[in-house]
Amino acid sequence: MDSKTIFRNGFLYMENGIIKDVGSGRGPGGVNMIDHGPGAIMPALVNTHTHLELTALKGKVTLDQGLSSWVKSLIKERESAGEALRDSAADGIREIIQSGCGVVGEISTLGLTWEAMAASSIYGIWFKEFIGNITNGSQDEFDAHKKNHIDQSLAIHAPHTTSTEMIIALKKMTIQMNLPFSIHLAESDDEHFFITTGKGAWADFLTERDIKFSEWDLPAATPVQYLDKLCVLDEHTIAVHLLHTDKKDLEILKKNGVQVCLCPRSNQNLHQRLPDIERMLAAGIKPCLGTDSLASAETLSIFDEMAFVSEYFPLVAPADILEMATSAGAKALALGNLTGSLLPGKKGIFTYVPFCAAGRDDLINKIVNADFNGLCDTLLLSS
Repeated sequence: MDSKTIFRNGFLYMENGIIKDVGSGRGPGGVNMIDHGPGAIMPALVNTHTHLELTALKGKVTLDQGLSSWVKSLIKERESAGEALRDSAADGIREIIQSGCGVVGEISTLGLTWEAMAASSIYGIWFKEFIGNITNGSQDEFDAHKKNHIDQSLAIHAPHTTSTEMIIALKKMTIQMNLPFSIHLAESDDEHFFITTGKGAWADFLTERDIKFSEWDLPAATPVQYLDKLCVLDEHTIAVHLLHTDKKDLEILKKNGVQVCLCPRSNQNLHQRLPDIERMLAAGIKPCLGTDSLASAETLSIFDEMAFVSEYFPLVAPADILEMATSAGAKALALGNLTGSLLPGKKGIFTYVPFCAAGRDDLINKIVNADFNGLCDTLLLSS
């Protein structure tokens, strides 16, 4: 049912797409029953942060020469990809669902993935991402839509790529619409140096892109403390990456109830650095997981992300890792009342994973380390 509640020989009973009961045994009589055999019926995984817009760039972007080189390579490849950016989004959604995920937080800079997301059976939030300075009131044209199981919201790329004015304005809009707000934060050395000095390689890059930053409210002590000063860190803000954090930063994130999303495989590939998950958990922060894009990670599988965390953070309990991939992600996307666990009253959004396990600990370990044979079977009920 969740990372702490497991039913041996369990059943999941649903009516009209809503979970009515869960427990051990065969459930109520006189209803259609599907026996999945050995394995686990579990909440569908949540990919809280990805960029389906970049699916077509898999294997085409330089990963090992620092963030600035990666960004320049990404921009070049993205500009030459044309319609492939839009067409490949549906392939990314299929990969996500086939890997056991039913809920996603999609970040779209160009706005190309909305139709593919809305036409799919997946649940989640589609974030329109903004970058640079406010120009021509473009952000005022945003009107939150909902289609099928997808809500629209707003995202800022990062504090080192977006003006102080834009960050405050878009956060205010999401507050008024009661929607989650996403931002990449404390990800790179270049970002940290720019935020704390207003200078450096990133300042030069912004100048090359004709993004004027002289009126941004810089410098600041750290990227986290910069956003705290702007009053945009709260329980509806999803802060993504957080590779550069100190004790005060974590205290700020915890105090404000910020939703923390981590993408460790992408971090390792781009920065050869990982977030301090153990210190976050010790501070009372419960992070969720994302894959970032196929321009920086090998797959869009949250099972792969869990297995990576399990390998690189052996002191983190497997049940905590499973919670990062399910209920924590649902909470971050403000969808915890619908999904993230198999509690009665929630949507019947689940995945079946085939394997045999000797007991509870073995079961959790196999889920977290993707130690199973065959394919997941993810059910996303439309009713």
